[in-house]
Amino acid sequence: MTIIFLILLTSLSTPPPLLDAEDTIARGATAMYMISLEEGLDYWVLLSFEERMDLDIIIASDEMDYDEFIQLPYFEDYLYARGFAIAEGATEGTEDLVLTAPYTGMAYIIIHDIGETGGDYHLRLF
Repeated sequence: MTIIFLILLTSLSTPPPLLDAEDTIARGATAMYMISLEEGLDYWVLLSFEERMDLDIIIASDEMDYDEFIQLPYFEDYLYARGFAIAEGATEGTEDLVLTAPYTGMAYIIIHDIGETGGDYHLRLF
């Protein structure tokens, strides 16, 4: 009975993610998501994927030119986005970072397959 209560309590205390995306990335590719930020709020970004993969994640500010980004070839788009990073995760394995929004407005979540393996990933923003 106690275990069921704890599971129920945990599931009720965890808010649903603001963004919940399961997708596949091609070998060496870059994916992008747009999010809306509110200044001063903390956002938890969690990117999980298979152990054999290596993905990096950047949160780029709204100062990044979307049209320029979208026309760049793989990897160059990622390097361009890094110039506008307001948060970045570049560790091996699951990416887990907290962003305190520096402004209110749009931002871009950029995911790049730095390990050039491709595969499935799960992105969540809380």
